[in-house]
Amino acid sequence: MNLFALISFVAFIVCFFLGNFIYHKNPKSQLNIVIGLTAIVVGFLAFTEFEYRQAETFQTAFFWIKVSALWPIVPSLLLHISLIFTKSRYLKNKLTYILIYLPSIIIITLSLTTNLLLNNILKVYWGWTYAFPQDMTLYNIMSIWTVFTVVLAGLICFIYYLQSKDLKKKQAKYIFAGLYIPLLISLCSDAILPSISLRIPEMTMTTMTIGICIISYGIWKYRFPALTPAIAADSIVSTMSNFFFLLDENMHIITINQATKDLLGFVDSELVGKSLHMVFAEDLKSLFKGNPFNAGKKSITNIETTFKAKNGQLIPVFLSLSQIEYDSSQILGIVCIGNDITDIKLAENKIKASLKEKNLLLQEIHHRVKNNLQIISSLLSLQSRYVKDKEDLELFKESQSRVKSMAFIHEQLYQSSDFTNIEFELYVQNLLNYLFHSYFIDLSYINFKINIANVSLDINTAIPCGLIINELVTNSLKYAFPMMEYGKPQNNAVVISDKVSNEICISLHHYTENKFILIVSDNGIGLPENIDFTTTSTLGLQLVNSLVNQLDGTIELDRTNGTKFKVIFNKLKY
Repeated sequence: MNLFALISFVAFIVCFFLGNFIYHKNPKSQLNIVIGLTAIVVGFLAFTEFEYRQAETFQTAFFWIKVSALWPIVPSLLLHISLIFTKSRYLKNKLTYILIYLPSIIIITLSLTTNLLLNNILKVYWGWTYAFPQDMTLYNIMSIWTVFTVVLAGLICFIYYLQSKDLKKKQAKYIFAGLYIPLLISLCSDAILPSISLRIPEMTMTTMTIGICIISYGIWKYRFPALTPAIAADSIVSTMSNFFFLLDENMHIITINQATKDLLGFVDSELVGKSLHMVFAEDLKSLFKGNPFNAGKKSITNIETTFKAKNGQLIPVFLSLSQIEYDSSQILGIVCIGNDITDIKLAENKIKASLKEKNLLLQEIHHRVKNNLQIISSLLSLQSRYVKDKEDLELFKESQSRVKSMAFIHEQLYQSSDFTNIEFELYVQNLLNYLFHSYFIDLSYINFKINIANVSLDINTAIPCGLIINELVTNSLKYAFPMMEYGKPQNNAVVISDKVSNEICISLHHYTENKFILIVSDNGIGLPENIDFTTTSTLGLQLVNSLVNQLDGTIELDRTNGTKFKVIFNKLKY
């Protein structure tokens, strides 16, 4: 085997290797497929060159040189590569493919079936080679087609190079170099020098191998021609701000990204191959105890925990773990990704401290309002001692009960952890207890029923609603049961007749989503027919009508079997 045949054989091996390398970089990319196919074709032609250069007989050499007539397909493939790389719109037209490949197919067919391109061969110092045919027509056509096609391909890439920026510009540079370097060398070795009767070993296959090497290097360095999921994943992982661990099924670290190293202060060699336990500040077993991730479920597991950096610093983190599975059964590994939440924790602690301070402030405000209302109530009570007229005394008592109805709300808010809503059933019980005590009512003679279930009102709604209940219940206590027989006071209580069927009922329920229905009723003598409660001059009923309007509600009176007021009102918005 001579040296030049060996060079052709090496070119054959390199081209086949590069063809597979480029194709498997992204088998779904049309550009990868065409570049890989070009490398395989060039490799095959390099193999034919190897065979005829070291052939021992004329017939063997002639056969392999005849087979090398497949060469015209290579310029067509190079033009196709440049059109795909530059995303030419002409590829959408089927006629483009005919124009690219039909001339090559015609030339190859004529070369294989006639002697127009090859009718003699020579043996020189580098082995067997072709002799120029007597009729140079087809040879010249092939030469012109080759030069035109490769120059056009290179020109397309050069224009794209001038118009591109950054990564695309660098990619175009390697495509352009991979096309033009083989062209220039081949023109010299296979056309220009033979035309002046100076023959040297043909360099086309060797230079084409060099050109494919240049393109392959560009693919390896700049990861073109197509974006793949693997490329995107590598780029995202290496540049993202989240920390990232890739673990095997035993929770040992396979790889980390730069953000992880910056966060923990470790280098790759200190973490890769080690257990994930070493970066946690707490025991991993207790951390994952009862977690759905350990229960064999495929859902992502989210955990808030603490990392321990190389310098001992504790870093609060929020991380997510998910399994990488093969065939939905075998666990290949685990992805652990998350964020440093130190700033979030600091902000959260500040918010909690501020919220606690505001809660204390609101609690103190309600406490002081309740105290001030209590003072007003006490002042009214003291002042009433100097009032001799019974009607005036009654006015003081009614005003005092109104103040107390508001004070109860602030007292309940002061004692509650929720400053926005009031459990209304407890409030009504406190209010009724006060009213019965204020009017010295013996509970064994007047029953009261409360039917309020799961109703909570904000302060804006609760105060007018409480005042309505106060006025209507007060009216019932004063006027609904006139048959009461007054006897001698016993322990400051008024003795009432032994009639025990007297009832005052209060009901409050949801009417619609944002509406409530309040019913205050008694089974007393009822409101006289000649009294219109909407126009009456009594302060209590005037106040009730005004409060109902304040709640954007309606009020109805049912005189059947006593007195029943039905109020439908809205929940007021802040």
